[in-house]
Amino acid sequence: MIVANPGSVSLSYDGDRRAACLVLDESTLTIRRVKYDVDKQIKALSICGFPHADWVAKILESARPEMP
Repeated sequence: MIVANPGSVSLSYDGDRRAACLVLDESTLTIRRVKYDVDKQIKALSICGFPHADWVAKILESARPEMP
């Protein structure tokens, strides 16, 4: 079994806020989703001084691309 990250695990653009990874099992590809505390991540982001935290928080909240 091979597990690959097809992009950012938690910065989804498809409307699904769960973390995702791609699993390759022989010739079968499967995207696996895992629920995690997005609101906790957004709160931590807002207090850590991360550049453009408000913009990233909008993307995390909606799981959709947002213009800065």
